[in-house]
Amino acid sequence: MFASTMITSLPPTMKRMVAGRDFGTVYQRACIESWISAGFRIVSINSATEIEQLKPLAYPVSFVLSSNVRPGIGEFLDYAGRCHDDLVAIINADCFFLGYPSFVSGVRKGARRGLVMVERVNIDPISLLPTGQTCLGFDAFFFAPSMARAATIPRDLTVGQPWWDYWLPAAFAVENIELLRPQSPLVFHLDHEQGWSQDRWLKTGRTFLQSFALLDDQKLPSFLAEVRRFASEELASREDLGGFGDWCFNWLRDNSSYLEVSAEPTAAELLGKILASITNFDGMHASTLALAEARRNLADLAALQAQGANAALAEARRNLAALAALQAQGASVAGGARRWRPSAVHARSVQLARRFAGRLIKALRKRV
Repeated sequence: MFASTMITSLPPTMKRMVAGRDFGTVYQRACIESWISAGFRIVSINSATEIEQLKPLAYPVSFVLSSNVRPGIGEFLDYAGRCHDDLVAIINADCFFLGYPSFVSGVRKGARRGLVMVERVNIDPISLLPTGQTCLGFDAFFFAPSMARAATIPRDLTVGQPWWDYWLPAAFAVENIELLRPQSPLVFHLDHEQGWSQDRWLKTGRTFLQSFALLDDQKLPSFLAEVRRFASEELASREDLGGFGDWCFNWLRDNSSYLEVSAEPTAAELLGKILASITNFDGMHASTLALAEARRNLADLAALQAQGANAALAEARRNLAALAALQAQGASVAGGARRWRPSAVHARSVQLARRFAGRLIKALRKRV
């Protein structure tokens, strides 16, 4: 029997509203049962308080005590590295795993070679249909226990925290561990409101950049050279980190090997194609990434406009100073009894030019 363990961190409570009813607990149990049906033993890492809250729900899982309020990815990898199983997995607690036997078999084979990264299909809680949008991330990872001991992850990085699903595969990749992905999504996720803030996304993203920018470029030059470019002050200071998140997701996806179920056409391959088509798997990536590219272009345009405004403001100030100098020169000349005196037209022109320059400066200040 191929022994395998699925590691997660179950929340003490889960709320999932569908048609005005809360299916949270039912949905959580369905997710757990989908993992068990795929042949996994389930381990949930939680704090002592959370374990006491979860016990009355009698979920068929084993609990592992964490000394932290929110267990970190490092704790997941520590446990995975101590496992004597052939396969370990880390999954977000609110993801339903599609355990079609050939899919599971393909994932198991792939995990012997490297890290299998699995994406999800978002289900709209109102229509109960695929939303057609991707979260630009990964929700489950499958790998051999020995690989967990090779990766280095910050102790305070937690599952569900922004960037964890980029940090984990990137940490494996820099250790020369192969990345793989299936042809279709294998987990379903009932959509809900975002559980993290933009400030947290920015803070963790900048920490990600700083951490990987310090690594030896020889480990993974195609990745780390670009990371260092994004880590520059100009890009890292922007609210979108210069589009680094989108680039990172694309790099992980584009540099992963396609996980084939079989060398020959099979029912599993056909089902995978159907799933990819129904969920618009490639299309949702294309549309979401196109939207991200548009947002990036707008940010670039705003930065260029700000630069242009600053340049125009500096030019207006220079012109104003030059006009003031001309006016002073004219006044000085007028002081001589037999020297040239500026005409009324000249004086009026200087006055209008100064007024225009002053208005321009005020307008530009409002834009900058």
